[in-house]
Amino acid sequence: MYYSCQAYYIRDEDYWTKIDYKLDARSWMKPLRKGKETGLVQIPASWYLDDLPPMMFIKSSPNSHGWVNSRDVEQLWKDMFTYFYREEEEFIFPLTIHPDVSGRPHVILMLERFIDWVNTHDNVHWVPMEEMAKEFRARVKPAEGAKMPRGFTTDA
Repeated sequence: MYYSCQAYYIRDEDYWTKIDYKLDARSWMKPLRKGKETGLVQIPASWYLDDLPPMMFIKSSPNSHGWVNSRDVEQLWKDMFTYFYREEEEFIFPLTIHPDVSGRPHVILMLERFIDWVNTHDNVHWVPMEEMAKEFRARVKPAEGAKMPRGFTTDA
């Protein structure tokens, strides 16, 4: 679950064998070869913490739900938060909300309930992702010689 709720440095040059179902599986079923860690911080994202997939109907999209009860989504988010709060010393809980989904009355009420509930927990801080990345970089330095985004140094 580490990458679901923790910042990390992105790797560059990962390599994997492309799946080709016409060939014998042994020819392509090989482990991922991990590349080198860069100095670019990734703030995790999760489809489970995104309002759009369960609550927006998209015509001709095979995975479109659009009619999921907002209280079911709220409970899923509470369960995920509860698990991370219990298991992790600190964590990121990156909700993704869209105005055309979360701007609907029933979803606004869900967000109000969820935020009020989260705020009942000790040591919860609402911060922008840029601040999350800065805090991570202050705690965890990039690998020696890591490729850095333009304009950044290992000291930034």
